[in-house]
Amino acid sequence: MKKILTAIICIFLAAVFITGTFETSVKAESSISFTVNDLQSLMEKGDKNFEAGNYNEAIKNYTAAIELDSDFADAYNSRGVTYLMNGDTANAIKDFNQAINLNPSFGMAYANRGQAYVEKGEAAKALADFNKAIEVDPTCTLAYNNRGAFYLNTNDDEKAFADFNKAIQLEPTYAQAYNNRGAIYGNNGDLAKAKADFQKALELDPHNQDAASNLAKLPQ
Repeated sequence: MKKILTAIICIFLAAVFITGTFETSVKAESSISFTVNDLQSLMEKGDKNFEAGNYNEAIKNYTAAIELDSDFADAYNSRGVTYLMNGDTANAIKDFNQAINLNPSFGMAYANRGQAYVEKGEAAKALADFNKAIEVDPTCTLAYNNRGAFYLNTNDDEKAFADFNKAIQLEPTYAQAYNNRGAIYGNNGDLAKAKADFQKALELDPHNQDAASNLAKLPQ
């Protein structure tokens, strides 16, 4: 039997965690420091709440950042991710649209909107967004992983495998891409390589429940 384990795919919806400088449209020189510092604080609070699963609080933080700088594409993307994690696909897509309008080269925003379309069952739009993400940012590992998951879920293992390989090539510490590639190996009977990929995913991310579950499904 070919399908020996469930190909568990967990898409990483990349909120942008800001650690560097902000590009803002602040005009008054005297307010620049305040605005940047306040944006930094609000984004950090939002990121912490997001990581803790406090999505409603994270949305409030990102909304406050947007109120300070309505041209801040990263804040729309992060809020969109949070809406999507909170089950609000409509508002997620609105935020990704705005992030893309503000920054047409924002690969992660396209990749995230593509996943929102997956959630809505709009496959053509999803694939178009994943492709666009890679077009505008060929190094966007999220886009390769999400498109790979799309292909895997539509039974195109060859394209899925190529995308997961590319994600790993670009980001060798991308745990979920190892898990997803391992699912392909496992489903096609290459148990040794499947085991190696699941173990690598767990080495990189010991809390990766998908890899742990897939590893447990492998025949002993």
